[in-house]
Amino acid sequence: MRSTPLHKAEMTLEQEAIEFFLNEEALKFGDFTLKSGRKSPYFFNTGSLCTAAQLAKMGELYARKLQAEKVFNTADVVFGSAYKGIPIAVATAIALASSRPAIRAVSDRKEAKTHGDKSSFLGILNARDSVVIVDDVISTGGTKLEAIEKLREAGANPIGLIIAFDRAEPAEGSKLTAKENFEKETGLPVFALANIHDVARIRPDVREAMTNYFASFSNS
Repeated sequence: MRSTPLHKAEMTLEQEAIEFFLNEEALKFGDFTLKSGRKSPYFFNTGSLCTAAQLAKMGELYARKLQAEKVFNTADVVFGSAYKGIPIAVATAIALASSRPAIRAVSDRKEAKTHGDKSSFLGILNARDSVVIVDDVISTGGTKLEAIEKLREAGANPIGLIIAFDRAEPAEGSKLTAKENFEKETGLPVFALANIHDVARIRPDVREAMTNYFASFSNS
């Protein structure tokens, strides 16, 4: 059972993102084992968003979030870490073509290149560039921390992150969520297109499972 969908004109950006992720099955409910080994009643994966229409919509949502937050007004670069961040960065930059045509999509290389262009990055990254990092979720934050270090070593200035989905789960050994813990550690703001708690509010059929799941963190 799904709640009655709102007309697009009535939706917030977050509601529109949630509907998109549900309709395109980037967000699924069931019985899943996460990479960490934790059991979860839901799974989120932007890697399944690969059609032209899906990528265009995803880029549009990220671009709108970027434009809505003042901290990103000076952004020169949209940066996506290999691998899931790469299509997000490219789709976002394309979506910004009419409003911010000079913004660049840049990503890092997983393996060092030993010939030709030996840069650690795909795309052009200049010293003193202001950089928005984009990705799907924050779990441990390790990939993002590596990205921040690489960017700073290159002389660029990371100014914040946009993620698709905030799982809102506590970081290991902390009462803070992974997102909140990352913000505390880095001093950088993290903005999410959607939040699992808001999904639970509009999906009565999964609300009990979500309540029990998050209660398990309090009891552990």
